[in-house]
Amino acid sequence: MKKSPEFPHYPPLFFVSITERMRSFFLRLYRKFTHPNVAVFEMVHHFWLASAIGVAAELGIADILKKGPKPIGELASQTGSDEESLYRLMRMLASHDVFREHVDRIFFLTPLAKALQEEQLKYLITGHLTKLHYNMFSELAYCVRTGKNAAELFTGHALFDHIGADEKRNELFIKAMTSASMMQVAAILSVYSFRPYRNIFDIGGGQGLMMASVLNKFPGCRGIVFDLPQAQGQAMEMIEQYGIADRCKFIAGSFFESLPGGGDLYMLKSVLHDWADEACLKILSNLRKAMSAGSRLLIMESIIPAGNRPSFGKMSDVLMMVAVGGKERTKAEYSALLQKAGFRIRKIRRTVAPLSLIEAEKM
Repeated sequence: MKKSPEFPHYPPLFFVSITERMRSFFLRLYRKFTHPNVAVFEMVHHFWLASAIGVAAELGIADILKKGPKPIGELASQTGSDEESLYRLMRMLASHDVFREHVDRIFFLTPLAKALQEEQLKYLITGHLTKLHYNMFSELAYCVRTGKNAAELFTGHALFDHIGADEKRNELFIKAMTSASMMQVAAILSVYSFRPYRNIFDIGGGQGLMMASVLNKFPGCRGIVFDLPQAQGQAMEMIEQYGIADRCKFIAGSFFESLPGGGDLYMLKSVLHDWADEACLKILSNLRKAMSAGSRLLIMESIIPAGNRPSFGKMSDVLMMVAVGGKERTKAEYSALLQKAGFRIRKIRRTVAPLSLIEAEKM
């Protein structure tokens, strides 16, 4: 049976922009009238909260509570946990509205807790809270001092080579990237029409959720998911699941070597931020060779804003620095990078997700 993607429903961009500014204003106001020692130490507390969220996601508690509230004893039994220790973890999470505690130590789902479910962000959350990630961030000072990433200190390899060398790690990574797409795709489709493009290529498309969503909404389009061979199994499952096998196929390869021609639109979603400029120029050069004169390139990345405004991109930029040696970029940096690769920007669109859409063409 054909499946239709179910994505989060977001409010309009103008409303999100207003609430972001209000949140920033009130947070800065709070910190202005709070002693700096207290405010900064509260920031450190976020590490404890993130760890607790990761454990709850790993244990699958949000999935257990789908069928209704459960007492802590039953949760401990189903997850193989120590009851008192699990209660203390759940009590802390409930104080942040991740789960809700009622009398007799009974816990309920909350809207925030649903994000930990398997079909939501479970794999993205657990993927960012592994022992390897904790180890890498323990070497943040090393990265700042040397300009190198920390992955090789613990794995002996570049992070993506380490992930790709193990089937289970690779499967979980692809699932994590699909979880990220669950947050992003609805925001992308709400501001960009793919209807004008007959043949759409998703370069580094992973499990294929982005392509499945595009083809589901625009039945006149055809697609190719291009990624490393280890992504093929999950991508083919996605293609079959969404009933698009007659309009979509998977091509295995490396974007550092060569890319297939014939596309009207080439998509790069959350790819360039993984790499330093030299590697990005290689990817873009291969894309330029594959593209015809009338083809378009659609880059989907966080763009770092100027000034002191809070930004997911500024946070993610540090992750890129620590884990893979990549970087998030400003609008000026993307413009310079694309120009050097022989492209010019046609337009940039913001979305309600922490992504902007950069449409470019060959010069």
